Amino acid sequence: MSTNNKIFNHPIKIDAISEEPWVELASGNELVDWNKNDEIIYNQTFRQTEKLTFYRKAFDFITDNRIFGDYHEYGCHRGRTFRMALTEARRHNLNNMQFHAFDSFGGLPSPESETSVEIWKQGALFTTEEEFLRLMELHGIYTQNIKTIKGYYSDTLNNNLKSIYAKTENKLSLVNIDCDLYESAIPVFKFIESLLQEGTVIYIDDFFTGYKGNPNKGVARAFIEFQNYSKWNFIRYLDVGAAGRSYIVYSGKKIDFPV
Repeated sequence: MSTNNKIFNHPIKIDAISEEPWVELASGNELVDWNKNDEIIYNQTFRQTEKLTFYRKAFDFITDNRIFGDYHEYGCHRGRTFRMALTEARRHNLNNMQFHAFDSFGGLPSPESETSVEIWKQGALFTTEEEFLRLMELHGIYTQNIKTIKGYYSDTLNNNLKSIYAKTENKLSLVNIDCDLYESAIPVFKFIESLLQEGTVIYIDDFFTGYKGNPNKGVARAFIEFQNYSKWNFIRYLDVGAAGRSYIVYSGKKIDFPV
């Protein structure tokens, strides 16, 4: 097997049955002892695979279109997608890209809005700043370009920091908004407004999570409200897994696309 085949071998197996292609699926015998832990591993594997596919495509898009700027991630628990951004940036030789990790590093705040995910409670999804940086050091890519901003967004994303970033930091080429709660997402969208540029990719990890897919709630609601006051327009880009969605920022005449 060639090196390319090893790298790009598709994980879904296809068998020829009755002269037609059939996807190879687990049988009843194979799933007889399937349990909740197996379900979690199965779902997480699917989600992480889909996210990596998104990052590959997004970095291909921003480099091919010469969208120069930094990477921001709002909600960095475990650092899994942050590592994906570092890896794809290196594969695309983006040596000047800066990577900003915004997180309380103490878990979620106490939710103000009711969600359908019972684990979204105060302190949940907790990775310390020290552990996050240790994981990035182990990953070993662009560690000198990583900056952490610790604290709840309602406190850290204030007008002073917004002014500093608008004056001294690069525009955004890619931003991952993974902050789960409606009230957490509001200050994030306000903060990034002055850092957007034409072609910025906005990835909203939990667009359909936590509120049974209701766009009147959660991060989806915060994004829809943001569109009403932002000077920018947003065209739907790639869907990510079962609940994520991404958009490309553009200027000029607004094109009427569904949210």
